[in-house]
Amino acid sequence: MPGNSLSGGDKPYLKIVGGNVVQKVDKDTPNARKREYEVKGVQGSVHELVFTNWSGIIRGVDVEKGKFGEQCTIEFDDAYLVLPTKGRYFQDMMCKLFSADLSKEILLHPYNMEIDGKEKTGVSVQQGGEKLQSYFYDGTKNLHGFPEATEEDREDWEEFFKKVRKFLVKKSKELVFTTPVKKEMTPEQVEEVFNEESSGEGLPF
Repeated sequence: MPGNSLSGGDKPYLKIVGGNVVQKVDKDTPNARKREYEVKGVQGSVHELVFTNWSGIIRGVDVEKGKFGEQCTIEFDDAYLVLPTKGRYFQDMMCKLFSADLSKEILLHPYNMEIDGKEKTGVSVQQGGEKLQSYFYDGTKNLHGFPEATEEDREDWEEFFKKVRKFLVKKSKELVFTTPVKKEMTPEQVEEVFNEESSGEGLPF
């Protein structure tokens, strides 16, 4: 759960926008912020609750394809976090989840900032007060079968990112969770999270 708990019956479903966890709500909801966006020349707005992080025990990870593309749903006891698999948030978070003890609470802290003129986007995954590192990279080389970039890939990075996405989606099925709860979201609800506008992410890396 975030710093401020949410009230209500059904689990809210969330996404990450601009380095924050957000929940779409009615405009009259206390503390809701209005966010304007533009997609393909069409302008719109949405009201959201904004959280800097979300924490809890993850009960499951499920990947499904829909009309808005392939989406990953991360299930907590109190919410669903839905991410597009082609985005940097999904790929960075998934690499670190394999370093976690999934029977214990995890804190997810997304970020999107500019450092030395370069945009940095990802998810800090913390457990027991420590930041978890990628399970698939030790600082010098890739590990555990993570795809290696070939010379051809360096000429077409988008194709390499597709390899990485497919690898992580497949690996996600190997994650083992404790005391899973019954899934309540339908594919239509998952797609609803993304029906106003895209997450604004560019290429994954």
